Amino acid sequence: MKTEEFNRMLQSNGIGVFTLEDASRLIGKPKHYATVFLRRDRIIKRAANGVYYTPEANNYEIASSIVEPSYVSLISALRFYNITEQIPNTIYVLSSKRHGSINIGGVRVEFVKVKQSLMYGYKKVDGAMMAEPEKAIIDMLYLGRFEEYAEEAIDGAKISREKLLRFAELAGDKSLAKRVGKLANKIIK
Repeated sequence: MKTEEFNRMLQSNGIGVFTLEDASRLIGKPKHYATVFLRRDRIIKRAANGVYYTPEANNYEIASSIVEPSYVSLISALRFYNITEQIPNTIYVLSSKRHGSINIGGVRVEFVKVKQSLMYGYKKVDGAMMAEPEKAIIDMLYLGRFEEYAEEAIDGAKISREKLLRFAELAGDKSLAKRVGKLANKIIK
């Protein structure tokens, strides 16, 4: 298989991010062959060890595919949903596994390790694993990062009061649940 044919196959199947194993299976050759094959491809880029992407993939999709399980959260998720006007120069990805920061096409991706019990409240949106807005707010308050933007989002966005309270309870932190309860009173049903 030629690289052009491989790239057409990815595009026709809507594959923007893939692993070395995926490439090996698509090419029908062993992984060591796929590694050399992908290095020769001028279109495919390497995001991290064993993870590759096409020009069609968006940065959120790439960032949330590096480590599994993981999801984009914090101010990056609020920006994705247009809940904040802040434009972060970093994509924040939460995961129960450690990973060092990486750079994807000039955009920094920072991985934040959280305990396994906090891995909830996210779904696939436009190919990326993305925190729901309410979960992004809970993550911000729980981790003590961008708290002022979390409170601003509660004040100005269409946030589900019930979902916010449920996610706060699931975090298992009583002081957080109490604080979120006070903030949730600002939300008009």
